[in-house]
This record gives sequence, structure tokens and C-alpha cells, in this order.
Amino acid sequence: MLFNPRMLHHAQRAIPLMVLIVLSLLVIPSAEVAAEAKREEADRVISIVAERFSFVPSVIRLEQGEVVELRIRSLDTNHGFRIRDAGVNVIVPKRGRGDARILFRAQKKGVFPFDCSKACGAGHTIMRGRIVVK
Repeated sequence: MLFNPRMLHHAQRAIPLMVLIVLSLLVIPSAEVAAEAKREEADRVISIVAERFSFVPSVIRLEQGEVVELRIRSLDTNHGFRIRDAGVNVIVPKRGRGDARILFRAQKKGVFPFDCSKACGAGHTIMRGRIVVK
């Protein structure tokens, strides 16, 4: 068989496409499985709204052993959401840009304060709340 430069050119174009197809087959099922596992872990979802120096609700009551998904969205600017005792510190995107999601396991009884960890204006220091685990 003789060497044909046109065949080499076609092979070079096809290799990146084949790599992309193989990678997509490996990645997509994994993401779906991870999303399903996360949904199954949470006993319930709690929505929190961040706006103008407050979180609503500002008090969240849980039972010990409960696992919840906290979905925090902003009605104005970027905010932070920090639970120091749980090692949580995420950015809440500004209005219309989505939400932040946290899986919180209430492993021990107590009060877990949360606050805004991103300077968001004059009332930033009063932007607080708490999770009460009974």
C-alpha cells in the first residue's frame, strides 16, 4: 500500500473528535450519578434568601441526624454564606445568577451561627442567622 497524504490529513481531523466522544461518554454518566446521590442524601431542601443585610429565614431548626440541602440565593448583590463551626464558606451569586448549594449534616446538637462573609454594604455586619439542632 502506498502512502497517501490525504488519508493522514483525515485521520488527524478524526482523532480529536473520537477523543471528545469517548470523554463525553465517561464524564456525563458520572455527573448524573453524583447529582442523584446528592439528592438522595438530603432529607429536605431549605431555601434561604439573602437581601439587604438579612437572611430569610434567619433561624433554621433541625433534628439531630437530619441532612438538609441549603439553597441560598440573592435578591441583590453577591453575598457570602459562612457557617464557621461547619467549615462552610461559599459565595452566593448576585440576583439572577443562580444560587449556592450546601449539604449540611446536623451531626450534633447545638446552635450553629451563620453570617455573610463578603462585604456587601453598610449593614454587612448584621447579616446573620443560626441553625438550631435539637
